[in-house]
Amino acid sequence: MNKIFITGSSYFVDKNIKDNLSDDEDASLEIFFGDELDKTEFFSYINSIDLFGSEKYAVLRNAGKIKDLEALVTAMAKTTECNLIISDVAKDKIDQQAIKLFKNNGFSVIAEEQKKTRATIDDVIQIFKAKKILLNYNQAELIFNKCFNNLSMVEHEADKMEIYILTKKENVPVNVLLEEVSGEKEETIYALTDNFGMRNIAGTLKIYKTMDNSSDNNFKIFFALTRRIFQLYLLYLDIDFLKRVPDFQITKIKEQQKKWKQKEVIQIIDKISELDKDIKTGIINIDNAVISLILLADNK
Repeated sequence: MNKIFITGSSYFVDKNIKDNLSDDEDASLEIFFGDELDKTEFFSYINSIDLFGSEKYAVLRNAGKIKDLEALVTAMAKTTECNLIISDVAKDKIDQQAIKLFKNNGFSVIAEEQKKTRATIDDVIQIFKAKKILLNYNQAELIFNKCFNNLSMVEHEADKMEIYILTKKENVPVNVLLEEVSGEKEETIYALTDNFGMRNIAGTLKIYKTMDNSSDNNFKIFFALTRRIFQLYLLYLDIDFLKRVPDFQITKIKEQQKKWKQKEVIQIIDKISELDKDIKTGIINIDNAVISLILLADNK
């Protein structure tokens, strides 16, 4: 069984978790979080045999928030029934002590190399190039700043722009594309996202009905709601990821976070990815996608 420790930026961690999961649909997967870990439940899962003999995976995020991490790693190293993917997002520097701890207990380590700003902007350019959107350095830097210097959010914005392009018959200049997709221009967007973040479905739908519901504007609305979910996700990881968000918005997002469980935020991000795919393949139009996304916040 593989035992892997991944550490680095949230983008690096998420990408490598995906790369190390099995493509087998029959494989079992459970996700755990270090800051709310039920150790009895965790060890029961990783040490039990799958009833159907399928391969098992356990992903443990935020490992750095576990107080007795050394004892936990020692115990995890003994499991023979489950593939383990343990991760920790590095805020500034990689924790070399954690790397040593996992290596000494037989874990393979995947650690992100420290990058200079130029290299990070090049990553932004490559992310958009994969979507057939060519950016120059200044455009890539602008997007990186708008996404709070977080490559996970950059990747998500690239997805939004790709969807936007698919709705247009003519070629869309990059400058127009950035203007159309990157900002929350309408004041009502803030009210909409705040009600959505508080899981007030009735209030969100009421505001939505007062807005311009054209196809173009619905892409902006879809992006704004998605961005709020990612802000909630980043707040769970570390508030420093939101350092470019105004203080008054941080206060609101913190209040909204109380309405969500961490697993629910992860689940809705997965659902958003499914909606993205359905939009691209024509299974659902953007109007219905917005409604579907709003309804995902329902906690009943």
